[in-house]
Amino acid sequence: MDIWSKIFWQGGLGLAIIVFGVAISALLNAENGQLNVENLEHLSGTYSALFSTLQFVMYPWLALGVFLIIRFIRRRLISN
Repeated sequence: MDIWSKIFWQGGLGLAIIVFGVAISALLNAENGQLNVENLEHLSGTYSALFSTLQFVMYPWLALGVFLIIRFIRRRLISN
């Protein structure tokens, strides 16, 4: 496994942990088992700031994934 694949997988793991944490924090705000917009309204600033910050990580991570897929397809076509 080369360095680009390791960066992609470890970056994906980090992003998954962050999304899992956001999901848990949203679910902890449910009242009587009901999750609605009113329950999450006070977290809108936090989630907006998190999304703005993650844009700088998410888009390069997606670009790296596209690069890895194209490289994989090219290597498969060349080997056959």
